[in-house]
Amino acid sequence: MTDYNFWAHLLDTFQSSPDLIKAIWLIIPPAFVLGLVAMTMRFRIESKRADKGLDGELVYSVHRDKQNRVHIISHIKQVGDNPPLLFLDQGPGEAFEYAEGKPPLKR
Repeated sequence: MTDYNFWAHLLDTFQSSPDLIKAIWLIIPPAFVLGLVAMTMRFRIESKRADKGLDGELVYSVHRDKQNRVHIISHIKQVGDNPPLLFLDQGPGEAFEYAEGKPPLKR
């Protein structure tokens, strides 16, 4: 078994196979390489588009602490005394009245 040659065995198998199988053997490797190149190029183009799509600024971050409370942190400078409104739940009604321009109720 020392005189076994892989390439000779592969070529012998190729020569003895039907013509349809020979055609498939000749088409599959270049098609695979072309598909791989196409996928790589599409990935590179889409990754460059994705980088351009994020040209804004970070406005809010959401953080959950150990007590399972959610904190929303604003990264923008507040305008006057009117904070940015984030309604996560219905909560007390005075928050909605403040959003509509009415002064908050004094309790």
